[in-house]
Amino acid sequence: MNQFKRIALLGLIVIAATFTAAAGNIVITLKDGRVLTYSTSQYDVVYVGAEYGQPGAIGVKIYPKGNTTSYDYLFSQMSSYEVEVSDVATPVISPADGTTFSGSLTVTITCPTSGATIYYTTNGSNPTASSTQYSGAFTVNATTTIKARAYKNGDASDVATATFTYSSTDGNANANWKSVNWNTNNGSMSYTPKTAGFWRLEVPRISDVTTSPKPSWLQKSTSAYGVTYAVEWDNSKKANRWSCYQFHAGNRDGSTTGNKEFKEDTELPSATRSTEDDYSGSGYSKGHLCPSADRKKSKDQNNQTYYMGNMQPQWQAHNGGQWNDLEGDVRTWANKCDTLYVVKAATIDNVTLNGTTENGIFSTTYNGTTYSDLKCNGVLPVPKYFYMALLAYNKNSNTYQAMGIWTKHYNSGTKGADGATHSWPVINIASAEYITIDELEERTGIDFFCNLPDDIENAVEATLNTSYWSSSSTPLTR
Repeated sequence: MNQFKRIALLGLIVIAATFTAAAGNIVITLKDGRVLTYSTSQYDVVYVGAEYGQPGAIGVKIYPKGNTTSYDYLFSQMSSYEVEVSDVATPVISPADGTTFSGSLTVTITCPTSGATIYYTTNGSNPTASSTQYSGAFTVNATTTIKARAYKNGDASDVATATFTYSSTDGNANANWKSVNWNTNNGSMSYTPKTAGFWRLEVPRISDVTTSPKPSWLQKSTSAYGVTYAVEWDNSKKANRWSCYQFHAGNRDGSTTGNKEFKEDTELPSATRSTEDDYSGSGYSKGHLCPSADRKKSKDQNNQTYYMGNMQPQWQAHNGGQWNDLEGDVRTWANKCDTLYVVKAATIDNVTLNGTTENGIFSTTYNGTTYSDLKCNGVLPVPKYFYMALLAYNKNSNTYQAMGIWTKHYNSGTKGADGATHSWPVINIASAEYITIDELEERTGIDFFCNLPDDIENAVEATLNTSYWSSSSTPLTR
């Protein structure tokens, strides 16, 4: 039942509690006999001079909601002033008013008053007992104003209002979960991006799935330590596009090693997966991208780094030289932040350097004539460059630092790479290049750290803070 506060204004003003507007009516009886009624669902009340009942209070201003025009009444004009207060609490709409969303938004409405029935509208009008009755969560997929009112025993609550604004972007324009129709294993298995790990910060933007055969995406994990690493495998080129993984306190330390046995990855299509025979007698090392030294928490994780899908053909001079040194640097950097997100890869597509496009795979050349892409045992493309993308997160400062590392794939001797009897040109070792992620993306065409919110991604990828990464133990001079 609605409760009334009656204030008699005959001579002495009765001191009453400060009025807080609730559902119901304000009833003003003037000394000339007129009775004026204002619904608190349609009008706001402002006290003039002071809160009602306090020294200095001289009257009220009644504002229609959303309007600046008021009706003014002095207490000296009134014979009585009544405030109706509802027993029914105002409903609560969730999410909060002002929420911006993309896709669809799930809305719930609750009422603190037990046994109350909630009615709501989605067109901005005030709800009545004839409006839609709330029976459970519902979704909206466009900009919508929702109003709700609760009823019990004939009493009505105040109206709750929330406006939700639809936006075509949610601040993650290129995030992996925006991708659709993704299939791995050349179409034999489907993944839902959010549940398959696409959302993880280290995972680059997945490749265009319109290619044929489609690339494969997979991740290795253990129940004890979670994801070991993830891979994108190019089935058309029979090559790893990238391997990515995380370093954090739960997986970065350890001394356990596995069996060190290289093995085929049966999660990849049988016709396009790599085998040990692809390397046998070739003169190339099976170069880890996620190295075994980065996964020493458990034997199972360490063994998983030996899947052939995690390998790229490398000349041992590079694999055991500059690349090995950089891998050690990565482990050092992992210990100076809370989480280090790592992408390691080699070029299997065209690259753009200083505005010039070139083949990212070595070509077989004899007497100045280019014949074809250089391939390990005639099967696996031999990358011309190897690179890393690193993203460090420090939780105390809630900040990110990012860096790209670019190396030339080099050999230390001569090689008859295409089977002919001629010398293979030696690539001279050079210092690694330390560049912004923006520059690395320009060179490779890959969108790294796409799952970061766009404002953070744009800022961190454009910046290289050399003082953060460089130290006496890990100088940026490899």
